[in-house]
Amino acid sequence: MTRPNVLVLLVDCMRADALGGRGVATPTFDALAACGVRFTQAIASASSTTPCVATMLTGVYSPRHGVRAIGGRPLRPDVATAPALLAAAGYHTVAEVTGPLLPENGLDRGFLEYHCRPATEYLSDAWGRGLVERLRARTLPEPWFLFLHLWELHSPRKVSPGFKDRRYGRNRYDRALASLDATLAPLVEALPADTVVVVHGDHGERLIEGTLEYRWYRLWRDLLGASRTRKREGHESDVYEVLIRVPLIVAAPGRLPAGTTVTQLVRQVDLAPTLLALTGVGAPPGIDGTSLLPAVAGADLGLEAFVEAFGRVRGTPRDRRVGWRTPRWKYIVAPEAPDVAAELYDLAADPRERRNVAALHPDVTRALDARIIAVERTSAGEVAALSAEEQATIERRLRELGYVE
Repeated sequence: MTRPNVLVLLVDCMRADALGGRGVATPTFDALAACGVRFTQAIASASSTTPCVATMLTGVYSPRHGVRAIGGRPLRPDVATAPALLAAAGYHTVAEVTGPLLPENGLDRGFLEYHCRPATEYLSDAWGRGLVERLRARTLPEPWFLFLHLWELHSPRKVSPGFKDRRYGRNRYDRALASLDATLAPLVEALPADTVVVVHGDHGERLIEGTLEYRWYRLWRDLLGASRTRKREGHESDVYEVLIRVPLIVAAPGRLPAGTTVTQLVRQVDLAPTLLALTGVGAPPGIDGTSLLPAVAGADLGLEAFVEAFGRVRGTPRDRRVGWRTPRWKYIVAPEAPDVAAELYDLAADPRERRNVAALHPDVTRALDARIIAVERTSAGEVAALSAEEQATIERRLRELGYVE
């Protein structure tokens, strides 16, 4: 069998409930789910973009790949990447990214083309139309691997004309989702027949659900300034379910059974080995992730997930949170702040994480703490810092994105 093209469609801030759980019509995403495999318990490795992307491209967690924040430390030079392995196997590897995913972070390794556009360019703009035309005209050498990172759901959220009323959702996030779904349709239609399509979110998003409440929140932020208003929307700072549960669809017609649902826990760190298995390219030995193809066939992989939050860009080590997610439990600690109480949630009984039961289950907390420590010990030490020029480039981009003032 010939090797397929691969499109990884990474939607920034795409929560797990964006696929069928928000009451928003998303026929394009629904069609991809209908012809593919949907994983309903996919867990991100972190709640910020750069370390999540490093994990999904390498199949290892951040202690091993070295990207521990949005910017500041690049990908460890000795870590293999899926794009590099695919390029060595004859794939034309292309990244179309935005936000903080600058090449200075080392995430361009293995891509023959790495294009980082301004965050103000969306799929509905000239850039997006040009990409669709490139796919339609078949100008990408085949087989190709395209890593497409979209910013439409990230604040301030892109809502196209015609989607700005309540018919398309109760808040701006939902309307941006409906708008993106419509914009995606021409791109999906332009794909060659033998293309594996992955729909994924880098991390979730904390939202204010009500329209009126959101307007009051924005008014107070505008009047007082972001630095003096408690942040009630966004990501980065925690590892609660709304931030680390993400959608995952793998549509591979003729290679995976259409309309399949996998309900067991799977992880972002498993994406690279899964794609390498689908393309017939071997994964590196000893990585943290595993191929999910056996789960599609019905095998219980028994997976559990290491999760992290690195806190604010201008935060301190005390802001870091580390967690362990099992099908039942969520355990959270602050490694550099021993005075901050550990948290344990029984997700089967308390899916919204309202009741900390750490004091009631010391045996569980000890066991999960040991698993976190085991992952942390895989670190090969801190990666060399970026050069002053590279750091200045990242700082400029973070200011443009509103992460720092």
